[in-house]
Amino acid sequence: MSTPEPHLVHNIDVWELPCHHTFKVMGEMQYPLAQVAAEIAGRLCNGFDPSTITMRPSSGGKYLSVTIEVYLETREQINALYAAFNAAPEIKLVY
Repeated sequence: MSTPEPHLVHNIDVWELPCHHTFKVMGEMQYPLAQVAAEIAGRLCNGFDPSTITMRPSSGGKYLSVTIEVYLETREQINALYAAFNAAPEIKLVY
């Protein structure tokens, strides 16, 4: 059994492109998580609108959830976004 390459989205062929998609990233409150997510999305998605960002702190106040909406045009763009989000040390979880 082979190990899948890191940051490749499984079942990517079922994505109907182009489309709008919402990503949620989570990390510790101490980091500028919204700015990190916005920088990544702005770099990889033409026309990214930062006003789509919403944030929600955890009930204990230690973590922050950031939701962004992007317009996806290619499968390579999907893989690049997941790879960039996963590579950012501030981001602990992306879905």
